[in-house]
Amino acid sequence: MKIIIIGGGIIGASIAWRLARENAEVVVLERARLGHEASWAAAGLIAPQAEAQTSGVFFDLCLAARRVFDATVDRLVADSGLDPEYDPHGILYIALDAAERAELESRARWHREAGALVHELSAAEARKVEPAISPETLFALHLPDNRRVENRKLTQSYIAAAANSGAEFREGASVDSIVTKGDRATGVRLHDGTMLEADLVVVAAGSWSHQVRGLEADRVALHPVRGQMLCFETRPRMLTPAVFSMRGYLVPRRDGRILAGSTMEEAGYNKTVTLSGIEKISRGVLAMVPALAEIPFREAWAGLRPATRDLLPVLGYSPSVANVIWSTGHYRSGILLSAITGEVIADLVAGRPPSIDLAPFSPARFAHQ
Repeated sequence: MKIIIIGGGIIGASIAWRLARENAEVVVLERARLGHEASWAAAGLIAPQAEAQTSGVFFDLCLAARRVFDATVDRLVADSGLDPEYDPHGILYIALDAAERAELESRARWHREAGALVHELSAAEARKVEPAISPETLFALHLPDNRRVENRKLTQSYIAAAANSGAEFREGASVDSIVTKGDRATGVRLHDGTMLEADLVVVAAGSWSHQVRGLEADRVALHPVRGQMLCFETRPRMLTPAVFSMRGYLVPRRDGRILAGSTMEEAGYNKTVTLSGIEKISRGVLAMVPALAEIPFREAWAGLRPATRDLLPVLGYSPSVANVIWSTGHYRSGILLSAITGEVIADLVAGRPPSIDLAPFSPARFAHQ
């Protein structure tokens, strides 16, 4: 089977790896550079309890995603030869006022009800986990099995593992449309007019997915949500866990960098870093960990999260074109959902029942929105 994947970010690369391992002929078409959009801009969290804002089908998906990632990462390292820096130091989610404490106490209840591991800590207990947190801390949740990766290295790991398994990657290959005959795709047409044949097409182009022509009847709508990030330089292990609050988050890297984020902005396809974004993130950093006030600033960037109207991913066969699969709309959670997305799309292609119920994420839901 020849499969074309539109989009060479972490989702497209993860799918390519799983399909190539099953001996499919896989070609990944990336409009710009591999892994340099949302995948490049992320914080790198494998953290279902930080990603989900409420209980329900998305939280259940995130919990399943972490289990699949844990079961997959060693094989990914072996196939790619690259270390994505999967670190087990957990997340400390702090409350700096009474309203934030009430919110975290509520979260702890539905985390436990869903079977997730969470510890409620006093301020003194929280400082034992991470001494650098603000003296204004009133309460905290410790999420010990929420983890982190170096997202750029993870993306490159998927790309390398897929390439080593036989997948072909093409940069600068912008897809204009799905080519169809009857209700089936026969391939894709690039913007330069080139036609490429395929037995099956996977649309995994993030915020650009709905711009591929030929699937208008599906009514899948996405919009980009800009997230700005700051990066600071310090000594390794200045922070051990990632530190979260309602005001932002801090994610340490092994080499001493600390990533600080993030904004949630409706700015179209504009990836500009703005003064207001820097100010918002910096204010959150200083509220959470005042000791970071004097560390050197290194760089800033912004990325575009692919969001649907209901903020759920789109996973499954197109309702209008029988051999096209949507795999997009991962919003804030593409890193976390990368492994499980590759698994379930490979299951769909092979005709196997996926390990999770895909009904809430079906492309068909947009027909009724």
